[in-house]
Amino acid sequence: MHPLVAHALDVAAVAMLLPRSSHFTLAGQTLGFLTAVHDIGKFSRVFQGMAPAAWPAAALGPLPPNGVPSGPKHDVLGLQMLRTTLGSTLDDVLPPRIAGRYAWDDGSRGPLLRALAGHHGRPPADPLTTPGSSEICTGCLDAAVDFIDAMRRLFSPPALPRPGSDHDIARLGWQLAGVVTLADWIGSRQAWFPYVAPAAVADPAAYWWDHALPQAASALAAAGMASARPSRFTGMGRLFPAIQVPSPIQAWAETVTLPAGPVMAVIEDLTGSGKTEAAVILAHRLLAEGRATGLFLALPTMATANAMFGRLGQAYRGLFAAEAHPSLVLAHARATLDPRFINSIPAEAPPARNSPADPADEPAEAHCAAWLAEDRRRALLAQVGVGTLDQALLAVLPVRHAALRLQGLAGKVLVVDEVHAFDAYMRREILTLLEFHAALGGSVILLSATLPKHVRQQLVTAFRKGLQARALPLAQTAYPLATLVGADGVVEQPCDVRAGLARRVVVSRLPDAAAALERVLMAAKAGAAVAWVRNTVDDAIAAAAAVRAQGVTPLLFHARFAMADRLDIEAEVLRRFGRGSDGATRAGVLIATQVIEQSLDLDFDLLVTDLAPADLLIQRAGRLWRHARGARPISGPELLIISPEPVDEPAADWIKATQPGTAAVYRDPALLWRSARAVFGRGAITTPQDMRPLIETAFDTQAPGAIPAALADAAGQALGKAQAATGIARQNLLVFTECYDRNAGLWEPETQTPTRLEDRPQVTLRLALLRDGAVVPYAADADPARAWALSEVLVARHRIAACPVPAGLEAAVEAAKAGWGRWERESERVVLAVMTASRDAYMIEGRTESGTAVRIFYQESVGLSLCVPASAG
Repeated sequence: MHPLVAHALDVAAVAMLLPRSSHFTLAGQTLGFLTAVHDIGKFSRVFQGMAPAAWPAAALGPLPPNGVPSGPKHDVLGLQMLRTTLGSTLDDVLPPRIAGRYAWDDGSRGPLLRALAGHHGRPPADPLTTPGSSEICTGCLDAAVDFIDAMRRLFSPPALPRPGSDHDIARLGWQLAGVVTLADWIGSRQAWFPYVAPAAVADPAAYWWDHALPQAASALAAAGMASARPSRFTGMGRLFPAIQVPSPIQAWAETVTLPAGPVMAVIEDLTGSGKTEAAVILAHRLLAEGRATGLFLALPTMATANAMFGRLGQAYRGLFAAEAHPSLVLAHARATLDPRFINSIPAEAPPARNSPADPADEPAEAHCAAWLAEDRRRALLAQVGVGTLDQALLAVLPVRHAALRLQGLAGKVLVVDEVHAFDAYMRREILTLLEFHAALGGSVILLSATLPKHVRQQLVTAFRKGLQARALPLAQTAYPLATLVGADGVVEQPCDVRAGLARRVVVSRLPDAAAALERVLMAAKAGAAVAWVRNTVDDAIAAAAAVRAQGVTPLLFHARFAMADRLDIEAEVLRRFGRGSDGATRAGVLIATQVIEQSLDLDFDLLVTDLAPADLLIQRAGRLWRHARGARPISGPELLIISPEPVDEPAADWIKATQPGTAAVYRDPALLWRSARAVFGRGAITTPQDMRPLIETAFDTQAPGAIPAALADAAGQALGKAQAATGIARQNLLVFTECYDRNAGLWEPETQTPTRLEDRPQVTLRLALLRDGAVVPYAADADPARAWALSEVLVARHRIAACPVPAGLEAAVEAAKAGWGRWERESERVVLAVMTASRDAYMIEGRTESGTAVRIFYQESVGLSLCVPASAG
């Protein structure tokens, strides 16, 4: 056993040594004292009775013959004790009466007490009944009071003035909840804080100075969370020595005067302008000024996060002093599958066990090990994290550990790339995240090439709401544009275009996929690098088959590949069509879905695409002639768009009749119609002049004739769906001023609260093969868990919801699943799919959601093909 006093001091030492941003205003002694009393609920008969061999008979009397009955968890009891019987022991730290100043009453203390007691991932619930002497006896309370007195003597905490507003109290509550949770987990790890005998804490002060503080310093270093001193900002050369001449937006980032307090910058500029480097430059300035401790770069997809991780692999070291050891972590659900990503925290695996229903039942050491071993979570605590936006959005949803995520982000500069690329549900989440981040003192940098003005206004307003500043209307429509936001106001600064980026991309309309195929083959025979972007996976697979039938072997890239194959294809796409590609390597055809339209640094001679909203067409056009390459097989950049004619009075099935897949992906046909008219009406996209007019025209629903009569019903349905999604998001999201409250939501594991709404639920197929009588993962890897993860592919549940076990393989399938986690074994959303060889592909027998038997096929170069009825053969 480990004495409770020792654990309290271990945790307090970690809290006081954690890197703390300047906005966390608690005095060190106050933070230490409050953190030390976080486990006050363990001064109860219920908790002490869990270990009969260590029953404190001297304080609580003899152990009852039949043991101590179970009762409320220690977090619940702790909150109850701090609210009632022990409340007066905190009066000198949270004074209830101060002449001429705000005083801490029961209501204002609430967020702080919930933060202290709720250190196992979610706020404690109120007990169903008032605990009695069988749970908290007089001996328990006497010992608790003695303990609090001892902590008061050790820390000598000054009185904490009560903030003047509920908003400021909520800020303190969120901050404290995150710090105490993290400190408790690290301080509970026996490898870092070995158990000691009771005699070791006979003198708490000696234990504090000689044991707790040194062990805490070592533990933070081992966890990769020790402070990393930023380097001095001397210009962008330290970060990006290869850039000899900064682009205009990079020069702005180097020299602009930053407002006091939290800052938000919105950078709108062309693809290839150096927006990412400008964001890192701004972040470095904020770090160097002591206004942040690190940065987190949030991307829309795993592919874009992987690409950003590669780009930052060298530059991030320049943000910190030469002797510092900053951590760089990739954060998304498949981060550990990226071969460049090396786990930088040597956390031992937690013991195998089933997760309890209540997090208060989970030992804190197991929490700590699980969290630190989960790299996508740890990235929010690392100095530099790169990942999908989802990891940040979980901080503002009522999921377990949300407060810890907020704490990890609070000291960071949050960089969101492609901020335009999210639906109504996620946009509402982003707005809430900006409000929380600003309120907690964090700075934000938002990047986009195609951001509608009304969305920029929403983003600026949300950030200023977090600063408790009034909304200010934006005025500028220039492009490129840099918007700088602080508590004192908003500055909109037009910028010049980077030399060589101003250009004219010819836009031509193609009536159908047959015409597109002809142009693709013509360019391929000329030795060009060609991309054909389809809006659905099925259309991409069909296009690849059509190209292959003409004697040309295309490269196919979409989201319905097993992860092992997808990672290989992504690497091959970047090799053949990325910045460093040249010569004959570039000749060929890439057929892809939307996975290539954002953040990936790809460069094509010709690009063919299905119709899409104007901002996405511009994004796709940004993959044309992206880098200087001398002579090309194509005379000039051209964007070919498969689209019906945008006539003045389109029919109701204007898009659905010829492109049903596009109509299913982009539900508002009026938006597509306006986009087509805007783009084809110009005959070209001239940058930067056309950027703002194209985007604003496409998204302006109020202009005369913006919604043709025949498209009005479908446009209204799309609007209603977007409004419903926003409403669902509002219901799911946390409210800052309500702070850390059990009533805010279910506080379930993050897997049960979505950061993205699914139009149609998906299942994860774990592809498997039969080898020597055993069912094994499709992908080969020495680590079975990694092999299964590399074998996963997502598919819509309506297409395949289950895969019956082949006859005779029941035992082999059960043996294969034995190594999975309990959730994976029991979840209907994880399906083991045993594949059998069939001609040149693997075959899977399955059933749809409605129970229809289907047969689908998987090929390494094609991915998961369309389901067909099993009877079709």
